[in-house]
Amino acid sequence: MPGNRALLDQSMALALLSWRLHVFEPARWMKRLGLYRASTLGAPVVPGVPGGSGPHLSRRYSQPVLLPGEPEGYSEVKDFDRVAHLYEAAVRPFSEPILEEVEALMHPLSPRARVLDPSCGPGGAVLRLAQRVPQGEVVAADLSRGMVETACEAARRARLTNLAFFQADVGKPPEAFTGYFDAIVCCLSFHHYPDGAEAVRAFRKVLAPGGKVFVADAGPRWFVELARPISVLADPGFVRHRTGEEFLELFAHAGFSRVSWIEVLPGIGVTVASV
Repeated sequence: MPGNRALLDQSMALALLSWRLHVFEPARWMKRLGLYRASTLGAPVVPGVPGGSGPHLSRRYSQPVLLPGEPEGYSEVKDFDRVAHLYEAAVRPFSEPILEEVEALMHPLSPRARVLDPSCGPGGAVLRLAQRVPQGEVVAADLSRGMVETACEAARRARLTNLAFFQADVGKPPEAFTGYFDAIVCCLSFHHYPDGAEAVRAFRKVLAPGGKVFVADAGPRWFVELARPISVLADPGFVRHRTGEEFLELFAHAGFSRVSWIEVLPGIGVTVASV
């Protein structure tokens, strides 16, 4: 029922805000004081995104590139169309500090880098990233048409021109993406993917030699268990969370040469993998 759906949306937004205030903020202060000890798995993290060939797709496509019709299974995506204009305000308090941690791992980021966000949502992350690659570009993709159109509107309001927008399935990227990107940033989206292995193989396909992928999502087992009940009820399109160990296995099996995982904030891990 619509009333129940609205109540669940509000409950999720409040839960995310509460976690930001009562968990993330104390942890960030501990980081500033040098008291936060992050759990790590796999190879030591090597930060930075070198190189970059500058903009091309953002110059070629001035309008969003949309699918000709609704793909199979699109009914699972329509909830994202419904909340496209509300989603950013609801998730930003939770996602903002996580994205800051991802950006720190990407530093130094070449100003000419080509960056893909395969699940851009309403565009909060891509607008930030576009400002960090002024001589490069960010490609914002999402299977939800509503999210792609909302992100494009946000970019126009911000007068950012080094972005391109594609409606695309994460596991079936357009041919124009093959070997194109220096970095992929996937923030709080991986738990929506019905086939994680297919998504990771697609990540490897679209990265240029030496490219890196940064996936931020739930990771520690305690948080995976804690978040599952509310995610099942209130998160549109939720499939499953994965532990850090599972992320390492996924990326190693897909042929990434170096895979690291770090718990950047309590409950949230970032997988960094290089081709």
